[in-house]
Amino acid sequence: MEMSVNSPDTIELSLPYKAEYVSVARLTTSGIASRAGFDIETVEDIKVAVSEVCNRIISISAGLDGHYRIIFELHKNEFVIKFTSDNKKIKCIFDDDENGLGISIIKAFMDNVEFCPHTSGYTLTMSKIVEVVSDNGL
Repeated sequence: MEMSVNSPDTIELSLPYKAEYVSVARLTTSGIASRAGFDIETVEDIKVAVSEVCNRIISISAGLDGHYRIIFELHKNEFVIKFTSDNKKIKCIFDDDENGLGISIIKAFMDNVEFCPHTSGYTLTMSKIVEVVSDNGL
């Protein structure tokens, strides 16, 4: 897969605060993660992490009009996923995660996670390192 060294391939998805569209986020994630070269198990892990964030955003924004966005960035060695929202209430979406299950799931499946990246303007960012496999098996 050829990618520019300077700028990542960026795909943006805008979804309403409705649970029935989480499957669209999962399918999009699957397609992009597969394109990045992740194996099927890792693709499934990334989809679970994305679902956790989407479901949390939707539960906080229940009954509101508006959208949240998922920005997928494919860098040479990293797949970055950023979430942002129209809902100004959404800041640290896992602050009230009493048992820490959502946080644990995301941390288990992703390599890097920023739960409250206030300075970046995003609700949450997470990434997975793309393992480069050499052709000679080493």
